[in-house]
Amino acid sequence: MNTEACSGASGDGLRLVTALIHPHLEGRIVRALHDLPEFPGFTLMEVRGQGRGRGAGGTYVASEYDLTYQRHLQLQIVCRAGAVDGIVETLSRAGWTGRRGDGVIFVSFVDSFARIRESGAVTMEGKESGR
Repeated sequence: MNTEACSGASGDGLRLVTALIHPHLEGRIVRALHDLPEFPGFTLMEVRGQGRGRGAGGTYVASEYDLTYQRHLQLQIVCRAGAVDGIVETLSRAGWTGRRGDGVIFVSFVDSFARIRESGAVTMEGKESGR
């Protein structure tokens, strides 16, 4: 995957890397992320959905009573733009099985970012000084 357009020429700003991965590869992927020079931290959620194959056999006719979803994990990482290529490469390498449904990775721009602990402290200080 080419993330050059997302990284930008200057390499500044933040990006959100989102990956849909197989649940049984969670340990391998997390260990690979821990091996990165700058471990970025991540959020992991259980998700269900249907890809282009529409089911395990590749063809699927949905009825109102019989819906089949594939179970995956959604991994989200907010990182510096300069770290995107390494993270995408690590996720791709650790999450690859060579079978249908290996998952997807996409990168989005992050417009703003705030840590609740730090934002809350500023808010609380402002309220106390206004008394």
